[in-house]
Amino acid sequence: MFNTQFAATIVLPLWLLIGRVFFGVILGWHYAIGLFLAPLLFVFLAVVTTITWARERARRSGAVSRTDAWLLSAWYFAVLCYGFFVVDSVHSYEQGTSIATHLFGQSFRDASFTIADISGAVIIILAFTTLWVVLIEYLVETRQGVVTRLTGLDYDELRAAINQAERPRAGETPDPAAAGAP
Repeated sequence: MFNTQFAATIVLPLWLLIGRVFFGVILGWHYAIGLFLAPLLFVFLAVVTTITWARERARRSGAVSRTDAWLLSAWYFAVLCYGFFVVDSVHSYEQGTSIATHLFGQSFRDASFTIADISGAVIIILAFTTLWVVLIEYLVETRQGVVTRLTGLDYDELRAAINQAERPRAGETPDPAAAGAP
């Protein structure tokens, strides 16, 4: 999954933009919306890929975490579904077609609208969720290095000093309410 991120960053926005052409579906008004959505998708995919690549553990192993893999797989699937089911038309009085209606007939048009709408919402939700998850994973993974660079102290020594400071000293009670108890 780690290596597919790089290809997906290019392929999925192109799929949204011109994927229907390969199935004989004309590009219509949705193409104008795609001119906005495809670059936005590209930016989100590029940021997620960059953050994932910046994580040393992912780079060293050549693999993403299980959570990343599930989120990325669902996100990619939603983008593919959206491109497959989005209904497009050239004129407002036309019925419009999608890859699904082109393959299964116009009777599938209402279902195609519904699936495209749901896929679009899922794309947005997964884009933000995946971005936050990989960002949090990056921050957690790099925390030790950042603490060491900022303080000049070894992270493990610093954690031990903090734990030592938090422990009650001999003769002290950890609970102030217990100090007054007989």
